[in-house]
Amino acid sequence: MTQATIEIFGGFICLMLTVIITMTGYKRSSWKLLRWMFFTISIIFFFEACGYVFAGNTGRTAVFLNRTSNFGVFFLNLVLVDLSMHYIYQLLREKGVVPDRIFINIVRVCIAISGLILVTNFYTKWMYYFDDTNQYHRNTGWYIYAAINLICILVCSIMCIRYRKAIKKTTFVSLLVYTFTPLLAIILQAFLYGISITNIGIFITLILMLLAYLKEWSRIREGEEKKRKLLDIVVLFTIMAISMSVSVVSCIVSINRISDKNSQSNSMLIAHMVNDSIENKFLKPVIVSETMSNDYSLKQYMKKSGESSPEAVEKVVASYLDSIRTGFGYQMVYAVCDASKAYYSYNGISKFVDPENDEHDIWYRTFLEEGKHYDLEVDTDEANHWELSVFVNTEITDENGNFLGVCGIGVEMKNLQRFLKQYEEKYNVKIDLIDKTGLIQVDSEAARIERDYLDSSYLQNVNADEFYYEEGAESSRMTKYMEDLDWYLVVEDCNPDKINVFELVTTSIVIFIIGLMMMGIVFAVIFIRERKASREIAEKRRISITDDMTGLFNRRAYEEDCAKILEKGIVSEVTLIMMDVNSLKSVNDTYGHMAGDELIIGAAKCILTSMGEYGKVYRIGGDEFVALLKCTAEQLDDMLHTFDHLTEKWKGNGKYRLSISKGIVVCKDHGNLTFDEMKELADRLMYEDKDEYYKHTGRERRKT
Repeated sequence: MTQATIEIFGGFICLMLTVIITMTGYKRSSWKLLRWMFFTISIIFFFEACGYVFAGNTGRTAVFLNRTSNFGVFFLNLVLVDLSMHYIYQLLREKGVVPDRIFINIVRVCIAISGLILVTNFYTKWMYYFDDTNQYHRNTGWYIYAAINLICILVCSIMCIRYRKAIKKTTFVSLLVYTFTPLLAIILQAFLYGISITNIGIFITLILMLLAYLKEWSRIREGEEKKRKLLDIVVLFTIMAISMSVSVVSCIVSINRISDKNSQSNSMLIAHMVNDSIENKFLKPVIVSETMSNDYSLKQYMKKSGESSPEAVEKVVASYLDSIRTGFGYQMVYAVCDASKAYYSYNGISKFVDPENDEHDIWYRTFLEEGKHYDLEVDTDEANHWELSVFVNTEITDENGNFLGVCGIGVEMKNLQRFLKQYEEKYNVKIDLIDKTGLIQVDSEAARIERDYLDSSYLQNVNADEFYYEEGAESSRMTKYMEDLDWYLVVEDCNPDKINVFELVTTSIVIFIIGLMMMGIVFAVIFIRERKASREIAEKRRISITDDMTGLFNRRAYEEDCAKILEKGIVSEVTLIMMDVNSLKSVNDTYGHMAGDELIIGAAKCILTSMGEYGKVYRIGGDEFVALLKCTAEQLDDMLHTFDHLTEKWKGNGKYRLSISKGIVVCKDHGNLTFDEMKELADRLMYEDKDEYYKHTGRERRKT
């Protein structure tokens, strides 16, 4: 429980730090990767805590959760290794260094091998396994898995050392500690069994990395004092929330485990009482039925009924059965002669059974086919006002073992239901007798008998020696095979006798809720203020990269996006289009500058409508436009067709028309040129198109 509490504590801290990192709004890729590292380690902590809590519990849910949590820990460790490598790699790139890709490739190969070992463990148990008490044990493969992870960590360490001059000293030290701490922890873990220290070591060094990052971040963003104060406040309240959470959770978990053990003992005691009572309830009719089947007189009657007329023995058989009925207090005692098919009761011959044609006589054929000495059958009693009964059917054989017929006792179901109801009301349990398919045979509610089914998927785990116990969310279920009846007894404890944990920790919970409410208010205020600040920053940013007249992106945005294209190395994916409005000066001189502005705005609308869905469009000068697009050759043809159609159909308030020259460069077709040379080529092609326009219209360009 101590280990689980530590894991939960660490998981909450990492989860809250994930939220804090997200709230800062810092956009660096390395910062985002650090956030994902904290989130991953928080889930690992929760998985490990789950494993410690459910270890040793053999319930179905506990077994599933223990196995799932352990697999999750090993899988997420691989994710964390991959994130760590990419974090260091990205951090170096942001410092202007491009590390050799071989480091990432080695780590990926190692992760793939470790993942294969982990998946193989599902079938071989080579890496780890669970014993019959649901306890985790490592196996030979664990050491290979750990060794491969050590290789990954060493690769990260080597990359840090090789490029150490590119990063600040504090950052370098934190990275080195981060890589060497898991290295040491894994080595120690190989010799320590039963406790987990690796992830705790990673957590501590992640905190050091975060502090180093924040120190550098504070220098980069000196003008954002408010955000640093916000960070301090959030950390303070986070610690408060985590402290309260761990206190409450550890208290509830500890008391619940004690309560569960106490509840299981009480539930099993009730189940044994019910089992003994039901056995006693059916013992008498079984013994009486057995005694009848061995009675010499009844055997002689069955022989005579088959050899001569059934009516010849009707009175003596009825008298015999009536003596059994009155002597033992049963409503129904019967005997069936196999030769004559006469069905005798205490009133004489009630009917002649016809198993082939009468559905009420199918029980007789089933009994013969199963070949049992006796069995129990739930059916309606025709001779007793069709009362639902449990019949104890027993075979009658002569001294040579030849089958003579069937005799038995009919126990009224309502008597059994009253008996079950008493136990159910007294102990707040639900009692059922079911067959091997789960079909209910005896229940305190008549409507469920031979209509409803209970879950039978687990019956293969049930035996006749001891109750099989299962803990549910709101009840516990105990099942035992009753060999004499060939039925299963299911006792569901609907209200296990558990300690009321919440009454014991009410004060702690109240304090916890008040604390969370305070936290919620604080975070709400912080969120509102941060959202407002973020909107203001976003609006300032939008204004700084937007052209006032046209609403397109401006030159600043164009230059920033060109730099990003170069940084990401995706020049070959871009189609570059330079554009310029024709005859703008002529329109300005003839119709005025308002007409010229209308022409520019019209050009912007045509360009944006036709090209906007494929990328960004910029106004970089008076009547100069640029588009940076990602499109296929077919899309480019369709787009240019739409563009030409829109410009041709455009109409302004005057008699002037809109014409736009353009220069198009599909960058992947000019891989021998630099991006700047491609821009120059597009500009040159645009001016060639403009010359063609003036030649075609017959205007002199110098006049415009």
